[in-house]
Amino acid sequence: MERLAAQKDLKLVERDLFFDLKRNDTVLRIRRSHRVYLQHMIENFDYYVDSVIPIRMNGTTLVDMSGPRYHRLKGFGDIPFLFPSHTEPYGTTAEYLDFAGLKTGEVVLDVGAYAGVTAIIFAQLVGPSGHVYAFEADETNYQCAQINIEMAARVMGLENITLLRKAIWSHSNGVLFSNEGAMGSSAVTITGGSRGLEQIVPSIRLEDFFVERGLDHADFVKIDIEGCEVDVLQASARLLKNMKARLIVEPHLVNGALSTDRCYRLLEAAGYHVQVRDKVGESEALIEAIP
Repeated sequence: MERLAAQKDLKLVERDLFFDLKRNDTVLRIRRSHRVYLQHMIENFDYYVDSVIPIRMNGTTLVDMSGPRYHRLKGFGDIPFLFPSHTEPYGTTAEYLDFAGLKTGEVVLDVGAYAGVTAIIFAQLVGPSGHVYAFEADETNYQCAQINIEMAARVMGLENITLLRKAIWSHSNGVLFSNEGAMGSSAVTITGGSRGLEQIVPSIRLEDFFVERGLDHADFVKIDIEGCEVDVLQASARLLKNMKARLIVEPHLVNGALSTDRCYRLLEAAGYHVQVRDKVGESEALIEAIP
């Protein structure tokens, strides 16, 4: 990792509890238990450093992602956000919004809500007559999202978000999940285990969720679930197409291969018009699907 850091004009400093990535007087701090993300952070140092307003401390510009911290997100200054660890750059949300075209009164599903940033921004756009259902399986991520959504209700008057600690899945029998308190938290079938606290998390099929909530449609669905997107689309792509939901899906590496092609084929087979966006920033190229 030291060699890769040097190639990016960075210095990697190992501490007892965290890693510091340094360039001149700028530091990106990462929890030691999140070593699996270190290469990603080295390769996307500027992307993450520029995502939030850093703190100045003893002549150092610091973005501290070594644990739950409040950050001011660049591009959205209404409230500070409590991130479990990794910050969530507004640029990714802007990509979602560019495609979503959200309107007042629409119903949105945020599948993989992380710290709740996208759910809050979606809720602003659909207004009090619309609603956002946000799903987050990781315990720490869920707790941070809950705090952020409660703050958004107090400060911004947003009361149209329902946050659920559940995994959208192909069955409702529960999922063995690696709770890492990170963006990459996922099912053990994806992570391979030995990452974070493993526990069974409640799961639900989208079909059952719609029945449970008495919903007959969804206008927009964002799916960013760290490699589990194929399972969900196999079970629910046709259902979502019949509901005329616009979809945006972020693909991930599954067994060493990106899920882009598999997701594309599943959506196309369900009758969607599908296109893959150009890659922007650190995330993979997003998949857009129009019914």
